[in-house]
Amino acid sequence: MIMSLNHLLRGLGVFPVSLGLLLFTVPVKAGNWNQFSVCITQLEKFDVSGEDASIACSDALIPKELSECVSIIANATPINGNDSVRACFQVRRPIDLGNCVADIYNAVPGLAVVDPETDTQEINLLTLLNSCRTSLRPGFYSECVIATAREVTDMSPVRAMDICLSAQDFPRSLFPAYNE
Repeated sequence: MIMSLNHLLRGLGVFPVSLGLLLFTVPVKAGNWNQFSVCITQLEKFDVSGEDASIACSDALIPKELSECVSIIANATPINGNDSVRACFQVRRPIDLGNCVADIYNAVPGLAVVDPETDTQEINLLTLLNSCRTSLRPGFYSECVIATAREVTDMSPVRAMDICLSAQDFPRSLFPAYNE
């Protein structure tokens, strides 16, 4: 009885191994892991034409990061997909850009104000996108804008963006000999 139980356990131990070896022979569809097709598909979800998406993804250093940047911006803001692609393509760290735009938009309520006569919201959103793109450190920049807009009363979000973007590493009052 013990001998037959031992043989049974050995036989059951071989079954998973042989099944595992069999699964290694099953082919995997190559298109599922292609970062270019993932990028193009994701950009098309945000109203970027197929041709523009294919050009942007083929020229991007890391296509997945480009599409993730556009996805972050599109899910957090009403910014046009084509504008997002342009901005995300121009930076070294596209995901940081996307997080910068999303963080500022979600934290600063003045950016969502709509004035139908002047398209203020669109101007503010493009200013936000461009200022995050221009910043060398988008993470710190977004923190600066959020803190400045919250803590200083009567300051517009666009003014807070300008102040944080023009901040210098070497202020003249501390380093008067520093020349630009």
